[in-house]
Amino acid sequence: MNYLYRTQAYLNSVTATANSLCGMILSDALQDNIETQYKITITLLELEQETADFIDSVGLASELQHAVLGSKRKFMNINKRLIKHLEKLQLQGYHFEAVISTLKLENATLEKEIHFL
Repeated sequence: MNYLYRTQAYLNSVTATANSLCGMILSDALQDNIETQYKITITLLELEQETADFIDSVGLASELQHAVLGSKRKFMNINKRLIKHLEKLQLQGYHFEAVISTLKLENATLEKEIHFL
């Protein structure tokens, strides 16, 4: 298999992993475990940042523009789902202001990056 095919498979895997992490956070099993939801959220944010760094350092945006656009859009949708969930937790008295703000800034950044691709 060639480099570009494997790289596209990697991006698909990373976004699927991020989606799974989001699903874990939103699951009924963790409904009462806010600390674990927070830890998984931080892991998700770190995964997104590492992926963005990888895309930039390897220059994937020019080689696999379609795959990079797709992964960025998927990350935006995952973040939107997570923001809604965390805002509901805020209404219950939990303090997720910083994480929500970070997710919103990440989405704004992703939106700008998509525009320039």
